[in-house]
Amino acid sequence: MEIWPVLALTFILVVLGILEHALHQHNLRKIPIRIHVNGTRGKSTTTRLIAGVLREGGYVVVAKTTGTAPRLILEDGSEEPILRRRKASIIEQVRIVREAAKREADVLVVECMAVHPEMQWVAEKRILHSTIGVITNAREDHLDVMGPTRGHVAETLALAIPRRGRLVVGEEEFIGLFKEEAEKLGTATYLAPASLGAQDLERFPYMMFRENVACALKVGELLAVPEEVAWAGMLKATPDIGSTTIYSLEHVGVTIYFVNALAANDRTSTLLVWDRWQELAAQLGLERAPVVGLMHNRWDRSFRVPELATLATTDLPLKIMLLTGDLVPVTKRHLRKHGFNPRAIGVVEKPTPQKVTRYLSNHYQGAVVLFAYGNTQGFGQELADFFRRNGVQVPNDHTSDGVRSSS
Repeated sequence: MEIWPVLALTFILVVLGILEHALHQHNLRKIPIRIHVNGTRGKSTTTRLIAGVLREGGYVVVAKTTGTAPRLILEDGSEEPILRRRKASIIEQVRIVREAAKREADVLVVECMAVHPEMQWVAEKRILHSTIGVITNAREDHLDVMGPTRGHVAETLALAIPRRGRLVVGEEEFIGLFKEEAEKLGTATYLAPASLGAQDLERFPYMMFRENVACALKVGELLAVPEEVAWAGMLKATPDIGSTTIYSLEHVGVTIYFVNALAANDRTSTLLVWDRWQELAAQLGLERAPVVGLMHNRWDRSFRVPELATLATTDLPLKIMLLTGDLVPVTKRHLRKHGFNPRAIGVVEKPTPQKVTRYLSNHYQGAVVLFAYGNTQGFGQELADFFRRNGVQVPNDHTSDGVRSSS
C-alpha cells in the first residue's frame, strides 16, 4: 500500500482542523461576553432569566438551552428549535458560537450540555472559554458518572469554571470548593444573593426557585443592569417547557390539580416542588385534598428508581401510586420494599392522559391532586402537554382564576 496518499490525507485533515479551530477562536473573539450556565438543576430556566435580564438591559443577546426541548433564543426573544440529526454532543456548541457571532451578539448565554467530568472540562476550556460562569446548585443526580456523592458532583461542576473570568454560584454549600478552584484559574467568585423571599418568587406566573433568580440578578449586577430593569427582563422571559407548573382541570365534576414535578428528577428538587405546592395548597384550602402520585421513568434512568420510590413512603403523603414508563416492574419492587401498600400501586397500561383523568374522576369527588414526578420524556411530556392545553394554570401568587372543563 502506498504511504503517500495516506500522508497527504492526514496532512489535509490536520490543516482543516487547524483552520476550523482558528475560525472558532475568531468567532469567540467577536462575542465579548460569553456566559456558561452549569449546575444540577435549573440551568434552562436560569439561562432564560439571564438572557431576559441582559436583553432588557440593552445588550444584544443570543441564548441556547438544552433542557426538555433544546432552543436557540434570538435577540428579540423569539425561539427556534434546535434540530439534531444524531445524538446530542457538546460539539453542537461550536455551531451556536458561530450563529451568535454571525448575529453580532454582545452576549452569548449557553446552558452546559456536559455531564461526564472530562466533557465538562472540554466544554469550557476548549469550546466556550466563557467570561462568566454560573453554577446554580450541586444535587444528587447523574451520580453514576459525577458521583458517588454531592461533593463529587460539585468537583465535576468545578471543571467548567472559566479561566480569568467571573463565577456566580447560586447556593452557599460548596462555595468554598468553587472559590478555591476559581482562584487557581484567576477567576473571582460571587455568591448570588440569598435575600430573596417568597413574595419575590411569587411575581412569576409559574413556580420559580430562589437560586435561579438569584444567579440571574447577580449576573445582571456584574454587567451593570439596574435591579428594576433586571426584574422586568426576567418577568418577560418565556419559561422553559419543562418549568414547574400547576394546572387545574375539571373532569366530570372533579377538579384535578396537576402538579408537574416531572423535570425535577432528583430527591431534593422533587421535594422543593412539593414544598412549594403545599404553600399554594394552604392558600387554596386544599391541604386535605387526596394526593395521587404518578411516577414516570425512562429505561436509561434506573439508578434513580430507588431514591424516587423511597420518596413515596417517606416525604410525600402518597396513598395511591400510578406507574408509567419503561421501569414499572423494578419500580413496583422498590415501592414494596420500602413499605408501600401493594394494593395501592396501579400500572397504567398503554398510558394516555385521558386514562389518567378518567381514573381520578371515577375514584374521587370534589378535588384531587395528581403529583407527577420521575422523568419528562415520552408519556411524561404528553401528560404535561395535555394539562397545559386543556387546563388552567394556577397562578403562583396564591390566587385562582377558576378551572377549565374537559370531557
